Amino acid sequence: MSQSEVDASVGVIGNESKSRTTTAIQVTQSRSRKRSVVWKHFEDVGDNTAVCKNCGAIINCKRKSGTTQLRRHLLEICEGITGEERQRVAGGVVTDPFDGATWKFDPELTRNLITCLFVDAGIPYSVIETRFWEPAMRSLNPDYKSVGHQTLRNDSVGIFKNGFDLLLSEFDKIDSRVSFTSDIWTSSVNLGYLCLTAHYIDNDFNLQKKIIAFKQMPYPHTGEAIAKLIEQILIDWKLDRRIFTLTLDNCSANDNAIAHLERKLWEKIDFRGKHMHMRCTVHILNILVQDGMVVIQSAVRKIRELMRHITSYPSRLQSFNYIAEELKFKPRKGLILDCPTRWNSTFEMIKQALEYKEVLMRFVENTKLEVPTVAEWEEAELLAQYLEIFFLATQTFSTVRRHVSHLYVHEVWGVRDQLFDEDVRNNETLWGVSLVMQKKFDKYWKNLNSILTISNILDPRDKLVFLRFCFNKVYEKEVAEAMLETVKLAFKRFYEMYKTARPRTRHGTSSETFQEDRGVLGKRKLDAQYKKYKSENLSLSPQISELDAYLRENVIDENEDEDFDILKSWKNNSEKYPTLTKMARDFLAVPVATVASESAFSAAGRLTNHLRASMVAETLEALVCTKDWFGPNDGNFDLEQFRSFMLKF
Repeated sequence: MSQSEVDASVGVIGNESKSRTTTAIQVTQSRSRKRSVVWKHFEDVGDNTAVCKNCGAIINCKRKSGTTQLRRHLLEICEGITGEERQRVAGGVVTDPFDGATWKFDPELTRNLITCLFVDAGIPYSVIETRFWEPAMRSLNPDYKSVGHQTLRNDSVGIFKNGFDLLLSEFDKIDSRVSFTSDIWTSSVNLGYLCLTAHYIDNDFNLQKKIIAFKQMPYPHTGEAIAKLIEQILIDWKLDRRIFTLTLDNCSANDNAIAHLERKLWEKIDFRGKHMHMRCTVHILNILVQDGMVVIQSAVRKIRELMRHITSYPSRLQSFNYIAEELKFKPRKGLILDCPTRWNSTFEMIKQALEYKEVLMRFVENTKLEVPTVAEWEEAELLAQYLEIFFLATQTFSTVRRHVSHLYVHEVWGVRDQLFDEDVRNNETLWGVSLVMQKKFDKYWKNLNSILTISNILDPRDKLVFLRFCFNKVYEKEVAEAMLETVKLAFKRFYEMYKTARPRTRHGTSSETFQEDRGVLGKRKLDAQYKKYKSENLSLSPQISELDAYLRENVIDENEDEDFDILKSWKNNSEKYPTLTKMARDFLAVPVATVASESAFSAAGRLTNHLRASMVAETLEALVCTKDWFGPNDGNFDLEQFRSFMLKF
């Protein structure tokens, strides 16, 4: 073929291409704008046909099938597309093999997920600026664009602020009172922080726990300073009129703080704050047992020093495990070394030492280490058996996300039964321990807490039966009956106050009723009002009050209902016992220990390590509170649920 023929051929092809392109432009202009990422790789030439820019293949793309054929060509057939571009197409829209639904890369969702990841895992913001972060993320999706650490910090604080508004709205909707726990923590750089946690039962009868503040608190931590900060937090959250109880550790500063709060809030809150102060039961148990353990201090000290010696060097632990395997014991990655101010850790250390007693005694052979004598080992074994009930009570009181106020009487009376057991008198060592602990018990628990006692009565499995059993077991019949009558009177006083108490929500019951009636006219409105009147006034005999009817009804046999849920029970009986149900929502939410607030300190400790010691107080509060609002990590993640969650924010 001559050059002129070649040129002519090219000219013909060029003219055809130009004509085809002109047609394509006309068709494109008549259609809506193509937004799919696949059109970067195709040219629409009309007649439901597209030409691949990478390999020249002509693809039929009928309108009904959209870009499916084009996408399939790019992902499975086209040899001209680069691997990075193929991944970009795959990342833009992915077809789910299970339901056929399509997924598009959502930069905003990804940014929110990354922010929540940093908050939930306590990852330093600077990680997002490390050299491998963006390449790693872009390998997952090339369209990902990273942000700086300051933007990430602002995003996390923004989630906290929006969460604040959301939770504020939730508090406004619930028609129950709110109880609180609070404690103070000192960071690694000696900055003081006060944590305040709210506890309440929502309108669906679920127990809720929310950390609402983690504020930096200047020294000195006086009672007045503590009270002023708590009061300001309550005002900020509009909860200064909703407070029911406040659980604090046992120290003089907290006693002064309660006195100050009672003076400041008594006109605002129900019952004038008379029963507001709750002493931490776990702290009381710790004080009680610590005093008793002084009696056998020698044995505990020797066990502690032996455990410390072994855990000091890996070679010693290795030798310990070699002996353990030789004696058919399970090797340990580490041994328990107690914190002397936490008696339950001392209990666990003693239990482990007793379990590995034979190994420990072999380990100290041919050494100059001081070990417990035979008598001291016997004392330690007796003590471990004796303190088991105290350990179980501590575990019960330390539960954070489960209501335990109704179990207070059971646990405290179990401790009392152990301390005053006549059988203990036969052992000189244990009786010496009991005598010391009895003094502390009488100081704090000789008289049962009225709020927590009523919580026990509101347990349909107990009512007054357990209290009557305990009183009759210890006291003469007349004394026991008098004590039970005193409890009943206290219960009745609260019941009467709840009957006459004003509505608790900002909107009020009357406005809700009005809104309800507006949509019902004529006879329908009259029937609705009559039904409500009948349920309020004639559901019980006029001679029997709601309280008396509840107490006369048989207790629930827990053997017949092993999965008994006390909150579900009250929800099901809310129409039958409306006033008592209101009481149950308040009393059963009362926390018996400050563990909920203390648990925030471990998270804060991880956040304020040496890499983040300069973190400002606002950011620390945002991280601690937001992580708590995310809820417990149950190992499951629902993307759609997360989308809904973020939409609320």
